[in-house]
Amino acid sequence: MLVRDTVPSVPPARAPESELEASAGHLLRLCLDLQLDALLLALGALAADRMQNSTPTDSPTPPPAMAASIPWHRWITEDVDLACRLAAEALGTNTSLPPSLGSDLGHALPITVLDDLVARYRSMLGLLRDFMNHRGTAHLSGVDESIARTEARLAELHEHRLVATPPSGLDLRAHQFLPGELLG
Repeated sequence: MLVRDTVPSVPPARAPESELEASAGHLLRLCLDLQLDALLLALGALAADRMQNSTPTDSPTPPPAMAASIPWHRWITEDVDLACRLAAEALGTNTSLPPSLGSDLGHALPITVLDDLVARYRSMLGLLRDFMNHRGTAHLSGVDESIARTEARLAELHEHRLVATPPSGLDLRAHQFLPGELLG
């Protein structure tokens, strides 16, 4: 064996422009992370606001009057749109997305995310049913509605589900995948 075969190759030095691009990509990723955090904070505030506004009127602590004037629902809708735009910009500039926004395969072929969604909704449906079974006959309307919506989502997902993942005829060689990522 020759000595030169055992010496690892040294990657070429990066040009200053690519350092700036990596820095800009990092800033975009931080903005996306903050936007996702803001979205979840607004979602939590909306849930708390709904809970407070659903308390009986004879409750000893009435909900604050100004909470009804805060447009949580509109903010959440706008935050979803903004997060989607930031994620698209990040993908367009080869900036990595948070793992909760999917894999490289899902970004290259969004339809492949359907199987992952089916698995998550099935798990959620099982957990919701288990929760209701533990509660006995006292059903919660929010959980009942969540079960119905989850069942409806699963039916929709099954309508769009892939027969074979990935679809035949798609060239995946241009994308770099992790070992085993295409196995599902």
